[in-house]
Amino acid sequence: MSSIFQSSDQDSTRKGFTLLEVMIALFILVIIGTTTSKAVIDAARLKEVLKDETEFYGEFRTSVSFIERDLGQVFNPRWFLAPDHQKLDFFNGTLIQDEPIPKLRVDEIVRRTRGTASQTFEYWGPVLDASGIRASRFQGKDDRFSFVAASHARIYQMKKESIYSKIRYEVARQATGDKSSGLLALNKVENTRPFELEEPRDASYVQTYLILGNIKKIRFSYHKAGEKDGKPDWDSETADPPGSFPATVEMEVTLVGPKDRILEEKVRFNLETPNELLPKTY
Repeated sequence: MSSIFQSSDQDSTRKGFTLLEVMIALFILVIIGTTTSKAVIDAARLKEVLKDETEFYGEFRTSVSFIERDLGQVFNPRWFLAPDHQKLDFFNGTLIQDEPIPKLRVDEIVRRTRGTASQTFEYWGPVLDASGIRASRFQGKDDRFSFVAASHARIYQMKKESIYSKIRYEVARQATGDKSSGLLALNKVENTRPFELEEPRDASYVQTYLILGNIKKIRFSYHKAGEKDGKPDWDSETADPPGSFPATVEMEVTLVGPKDRILEEKVRFNLETPNELLPKTY
């Protein structure tokens, strides 16, 4: 009997853990928990960083697509002139050709255009020929450019709007803030009444949209077809040849991204057949 009780006492002493073993196990669990929590926190931070980076680059690509769409649908009424069209000379009341046009016809054009047939405006040049077609105008500086485009989308079906609009992209100071102090913004100003000659300052149909923000530096240049070096300014009314648009517009921009990261990009936009007649199948 004594041997039986003695063996059972020995078995009971072998059950459970010592204090040292418990402390070691707790220490291991603490290390595992700390490592795991740090990994989870780092993963969450990385996710936020990747989200910010994705949104930042996504916004830039969207902004570029807006500009690309508008410039790709620039409107040049010279496309619709007859190949043998005759230019008007408002000073002599005749055509700049061998066959003069009756002065009464020139007077009729002047009357219908309320005396503005020979004038130049921000988006429109003078009347080109006896058909009454007026030249659209492309103007560009190193911080802005303006033109007429056929890229306007009419949202409401019954709204009296044209597919054409007067568009100006211009650089302005960004709204002041702690992080945006001293930075620039690229705005798009759209006038959905394109055939009005005057430019109203405040009108319901003139809208301004923020296209790109957090700009540290931006510059536009304008290129002729086949030329590598661009020009800092362009005016289709004084271009060589007269009435011609740039073949491409180049944008050099430096942006401030998340965590003060700097993004430098150079993008070139093509103007679709700006100086050529459209094909007969158009």
